[in-house]
Amino acid sequence: MDVEACNQPSAMPAEAPLSIRSTSTTIYSEPIVSRPPPFYLRLAYFLSLWSFKAFFRLSLSSGRIFSRRRKGLLQPEVKTYHIRPDLKNRIFRPQNSKSQKLPLYLDVHGGGWAVGDPETDDEFCSFLVQNFNIIVVSINYHKSPRYKFPHAVEDVTAIARAVMDDECLNIDRNRVVLGGFSAGANLAFAAAQMDGLCGHLSGLVGFYPALDLTESQAQKLGRRPQNSPSDILAPSVNFLNWGYVPQGTDRRNPLLSPRLANPKHLPSHIYLIGAEYDMLCYEAQQMAESLTKFPHMDYERTSILTSPDGDGWRQGGIRWECARGRHHAFTHITKHGEKEKERLRFCHEMYSRVGTWLQEDVWARPVTF
Repeated sequence: MDVEACNQPSAMPAEAPLSIRSTSTTIYSEPIVSRPPPFYLRLAYFLSLWSFKAFFRLSLSSGRIFSRRRKGLLQPEVKTYHIRPDLKNRIFRPQNSKSQKLPLYLDVHGGGWAVGDPETDDEFCSFLVQNFNIIVVSINYHKSPRYKFPHAVEDVTAIARAVMDDECLNIDRNRVVLGGFSAGANLAFAAAQMDGLCGHLSGLVGFYPALDLTESQAQKLGRRPQNSPSDILAPSVNFLNWGYVPQGTDRRNPLLSPRLANPKHLPSHIYLIGAEYDMLCYEAQQMAESLTKFPHMDYERTSILTSPDGDGWRQGGIRWECARGRHHAFTHITKHGEKEKERLRFCHEMYSRVGTWLQEDVWARPVTF
């Protein structure tokens, strides 16, 4: 293939656009539709959300301008695809990756569906590439409140499919895993159910994922351990949900609440990681538990982690891990001095477990789709 062509944004034929159609059918039938909030709350959510976006953008920009890029991080290729020409994606490749077909990990960044970009996950993406010799692509998507559900799900689906079809990347299409952080994990688990990806993924990974939007903030907070520190997600969860979910939407839609998805439309290998003090931890654990209740998951459960850092188990292709003493977004909130060294140690050990699982379980016997 022409080298120059590989350095240009990938184009798809105009006469054959990507078809996006959900293949998912929820196993629950009763709809849950939230009532529109009163005007004063809508105004408060509007102001809070846009202030949050402005503050986050300013913090992110100033941090990148005035702080040095951490040593050891790879410098990725930035690429757009014809189906979403305004969205820049980051491609991380090992050296000499063009000589052999490599597995692909598709990453979706978090940010409450409203903020962030693929660069926020450079640490994670670099670690996987450097330690496990795979290709990692960090996917971008349009943000709320301008783009509401299911727009971001369709973005992730379309770009993921375009990456998988990108001949410049030399990908082993039988070894593709999709994963994400927080709201990015929500989008990953939703996109996995969509036509074009459903049946074409080897596995899913979710770090402190938002998987159930049917419950209120009070319900989620009530399930945290007693005497837990304040939940860092609590001040923003209501206005973030308001910005993403259109009025009148059934919150049981499995593309919005993937915990309610039909397991037949998800890969058989799924790794879920929660944070003990995070209000989202319970729903991630419950999804892991529910995925083991089906006949094809009739395997013995074994422990994979027992330490002060956390605990976890595996059963068939399902893995669950709880990071003890951690809050939401613990992987991305940088610290200083010894605390930063401890954060890096903890995260790198966790990322290493995920990478080892990919190599030894998910991709050990690749399935031809």
